[in-house]
Amino acid sequence: MKSLKNKSQLLVLFLLTFLTSCVYEPIDGTVEGDPDTGGTVSSGVFKADFNGKTWTAKETQVVISGNYIEISAIKANGEGFGFMVEASQTGSYPANINILAFTPAGSEDAYWSFNDDNPDENTGSIVITKIDSDKKTISGTFTFKGYWGDPDNPRAPIQFTKGVFTDLPYITEAETEDVFAAKVDGVSFVTTDIIASTIGTGTDEWITIGVQDANMNTISINVKSNVIATTYSITTNTLTDKVQASFEDENDEYQAISGSVTIISITDDRIKGTFSFATNGASPFQITEGSFDVGY
Repeated sequence: MKSLKNKSQLLVLFLLTFLTSCVYEPIDGTVEGDPDTGGTVSSGVFKADFNGKTWTAKETQVVISGNYIEISAIKANGEGFGFMVEASQTGSYPANINILAFTPAGSEDAYWSFNDDNPDENTGSIVITKIDSDKKTISGTFTFKGYWGDPDNPRAPIQFTKGVFTDLPYITEAETEDVFAAKVDGVSFVTTDIIASTIGTGTDEWITIGVQDANMNTISINVKSNVIATTYSITTNTLTDKVQASFEDENDEYQAISGSVTIISITDDRIKGTFSFATNGASPFQITEGSFDVGY
């Protein structure tokens, strides 16, 4: 995984989604039984110690996809933890090359498990101790030192200790019902991770869709939130375009310089469309036969 100093677009999208628009499953008490597992009822807990107190989540959401385990946990006042770990199985994973973050209530920034002044610092870890595929629950522990993300308004780091999550219900990427397809230079892009969210406010609000394949290649589609069902052209004028796109591989990120995005339908929480575009670069990529139907 890329370090947090050079976070890929998908990682940024996850944090933005966590900060602004996640829908959570309650864990305070019991969770409705899954009919596919005979109606088994699960309960769970997520807690951690910091600033001399024990913090316990009211609601959580966990998604296990092809490349990542994503965990969100919040309280009623909006403060919460958001984790994105490059993993799909049990094991111990370093905090400084994954995302572990805590966001205070009412804040647009977070305490990150990454020291921008010392990227190699061992800031802690998250340990996935159990993934129960029958009951569809996940358990683990974590500890990390969180560094405040806004350099213009510095705050002292916070040490998060005794972090534990036990029997949290999870869903898989397929169960989100989101779909995304495309071809890159004529080869099918097999999506393993899909994240969509809104970024910005007012007339500068965007719906951003980020996807990855098993090799961590990324396609991003961005559309203004006020678009309607029609076709929009991609140009090099990022100030006036209502749609933008990019492709990223292990070498670099390539911006779309031509192409189009067709919006088939859009609601307050879901968008469907098609797209194709060509990128910049010495050997431009041709992204064709693109389609998406995602919630945001």
